[in-house]
Amino acid sequence: MEKYKLFLFFFFTLMSSFTYAKSFSHFEGKKFKATIEYNCHEGNLTCNNVHLNSTNIIDNSTISLDGETINTNCPDICNFRGYKFKNGKYNYAFYPSLTGDSLWDYVVTLNDKVIAKDLGIMK
Repeated sequence: MEKYKLFLFFFFTLMSSFTYAKSFSHFEGKKFKATIEYNCHEGNLTCNNVHLNSTNIIDNSTISLDGETINTNCPDICNFRGYKFKNGKYNYAFYPSLTGDSLWDYVVTLNDKVIAKDLGIMK
């Protein structure tokens, strides 16, 4: 019986270390709507397993990309700054906006030149 209890203790301890926090954020702007799926260990600020599904509201075109979080000051005190996704020479990024609470900037660049930008709410 004691071995069984010990086994259960180690099993649940080990399984909890593999727990992923799968969460979704939804961006809604005037030009784009997007869903960001975060698939990393619970409590981690840095994550390279983030997925984007984005739709251009004007022409209904869509794109799905894999990306990562944007962080500064790591590994000391990581500060979350947003999300970034790459598609060849195109970069798609989401940043908390300085213009208001819950507002985010969605910026698309081509060769480091902004080709599209939207301001919206992240839920």
